[in-house]
Amino acid sequence: MEAREYSQKIRKVTSLVRRVMPNLPYHNLGHALDVYRAVNRLAELEGVGQYKRFLAETAGILHDISLDEEKAAEIAGMHLPRIGYNNQEIREIQEDILATKMPQRPKTLLQKIICDADLDNLGREDFFDKGELLRQEWGLSKNRQWYERQKSFLESHVYHTDSAKALRNAGKQANLKKLNRILQEETCM
Repeated sequence: MEAREYSQKIRKVTSLVRRVMPNLPYHNLGHALDVYRAVNRLAELEGVGQYKRFLAETAGILHDISLDEEKAAEIAGMHLPRIGYNNQEIREIQEDILATKMPQRPKTLLQKIICDADLDNLGREDFFDKGELLRQEWGLSKNRQWYERQKSFLESHVYHTDSAKALRNAGKQANLKKLNRILQEETCM
């Protein structure tokens, strides 16, 4: 397959996600494309070849087409044959999607990349903005319990690839410090 064919298929997958994925505050087309970009960057840094990167990008775009990973893998299996993916590619994409289920337990390098890409924002400056969208989506109050939940998640989270660790661990620690300050300020009030 040529790069042009990969691009055409990715455009068709993106179009599918645009049509099928719920438009929630956090889990929406923007998140799917954010994960796609992070997969692309991490795959390149990890030395993944073009074909495998294409499969990982596809899984990254599709992983939250449903908020249930099994359902997302099922949707991928229903639609990818029409886009021109073969059975072996679909099975690998489905396995990669399933690896993003919490708690994440990726086995292959591609699964590790997709899991890291899905939680790339934990170590970015937009962590609190993305967290606010997730909080709204879950219908939770913006209170101490919410910040403690975020803190606990950051403390327990581990990136799986060396590239994600190098790119995002320092930012994740900075976000954890901000969370601790918020919690401390709330205690002083």
